[in-house]
Order: sequence, then structure tokens, then C-alpha cells
Amino acid sequence: MAKKPEYIPIGRFGRPRGVSGEIYIIPATDDTDRFLELSDIIAVGKGKRRELHLTSAAIIGGRPVVSIEGVRSREEAAQLTNLSLEIPFAQARPLPEGSYYQFDLVGCRVIGVDGTEYGVVEEVLFYPANDMYRITSDRFGEVLLPVIDKFVKSVDIEKEIIVIDPPGGLFEANRDDA
Repeated sequence: MAKKPEYIPIGRFGRPRGVSGEIYIIPATDDTDRFLELSDIIAVGKGKRRELHLTSAAIIGGRPVVSIEGVRSREEAAQLTNLSLEIPFAQARPLPEGSYYQFDLVGCRVIGVDGTEYGVVEEVLFYPANDMYRITSDRFGEVLLPVIDKFVKSVDIEKEIIVIDPPGGLFEANRDDA
């Protein structure tokens, strides 16, 4: 089982909102209300980590928006765009059944329902429609698999195995010997 990290990713900064320094957050969690309870957040990027104090948070149009101490203009907020956001693991909420932390999934072997070895999850990518597993292998190269019930049949964190039933042609199109 994956070692629990000191910090866990919860999203990244999006674009500024308005002119007073507010900024959208692109969450890497289904629990967007979580952002309403945070007082501090860690921004990671450009080789640096820094703790930021949140002075306010709201959900606007279904998206978290925060104000950060010391960030007073649209231009200052824009400098934060695309920085990753983390919190200490100790502040993580328990996950509901069937949900997993990103670090639990990275490194898991991906096996087809027919026993085919497809590779290893290298990264979990977060998109509005659904998450994607970035799977890599020598045989198939790099493949992005949508994380939907139709394709992901089971996840066993203890055994570090994800069983999938991929759409036809997804892996074959990436084969060097095809």
C-alpha cells in the first residue's frame, strides 16, 4: 500500500475573479464545500512551496473562490494561476466508500478483465467531466483512460491493482507492434 504523504493535493488555482484579488480554485476533490472550511493552504509551483492564509471562501457558480491575505488585485491573483494546492494529510477528511486519494492510485498496476497487463497508473488528472488515469507501459506507451464505471471495474488499494474493461482500440492504437 502506498505510503501516506505529508501533504495531499486538493486542486490548483484557476483564473482571477473580479478586480479585488479573488481567485477561482479548480478542485481535485468532489467535496468543493471543503474549501469553505480552510483557513490555510499550501501553494506549490515554480520550485517553491508557500503557505497562504485564506481570508474568505465561497462557492460561486458551483466553483470555489477564495481571497488570500496580501493579494489585493487581479494582477496579484493572476500570478497564482496554475499553482498546485495542498493541505497537510492530517487535515484530510475521511473518504466515502469507493473514493480514493490520488497517492493511493499512483503506482497501481492496471489489468484488464481478461488478464491483459496494461501498465501502471503514473498520474491522476482531474477534469470537469471525469478524472483520467495516465497509464504507461513499454508495450502500449502512454494512454489516458477516463475514470468511469463503464471502464474501471474494480480498485484494490491493498493489492495495488485496478481492473479495467477499456474501450475497444484505446490501447491497441498505441502499440508499437500493431
